[in-house]
Amino acid sequence: MVDISAHYILHTFFGGPTGWHGKTQALTDEQAERLRPRLPEPPPRGLRVPMREGDAELFATLASDGRAGYAELAVATGWSESTVRRRLEQLRHMRALFFDVEIDAALLGYEAEVMLWLTVPPAELVSVAEELSGHPEVVFTAATSGQSNLVAIVVCRDIDAFYDYMSTRIGALKAVNHMESAPVLKSVKRAGRLVPARNHPFPSR
Repeated sequence: MVDISAHYILHTFFGGPTGWHGKTQALTDEQAERLRPRLPEPPPRGLRVPMREGDAELFATLASDGRAGYAELAVATGWSESTVRRRLEQLRHMRALFFDVEIDAALLGYEAEVMLWLTVPPAELVSVAEELSGHPEVVFTAATSGQSNLVAIVVCRDIDAFYDYMSTRIGALKAVNHMESAPVLKSVKRAGRLVPARNHPFPSR
């Protein structure tokens, strides 16, 4: 190892519970809207969600297997299944917990995944981030600490498509003063981990 740097995600504009990894045009706008999760309005910024006894076990179990059912979570936490259900709803309402699906973009024909670090004037940060978030190629956008103040993950069909995106869509953002890019050659581990297949294809919730 020659060098390492660490940065802090200050604010997520797109991704997580609102994002779609590997956007496609396979669905009509109406079909996509019907599948869009009905998330509650986010709580006020800075609001702390108090943790209670059993939450650590709840999160640990879900981190290991996001498809764990109420019965399994009840065993892990020592709560009743009804208590687990109420706590999950509360945590999701407070945005302290969300469920996401990881998709291998290459399986959908998107072979080029690239990380972008952009530097923009602070006064233009929100407008540029929102513009990026609307691009079909972008699957994650966030304000970050470090030399660059904006990070994005872009997924394109191939490197030629990424070049076209960089030279046209990114090039049209006049507020971008500097940009660095790095292709993702291989993902060793993402947010979650692989779990054994079950007999049933869908979670019990």
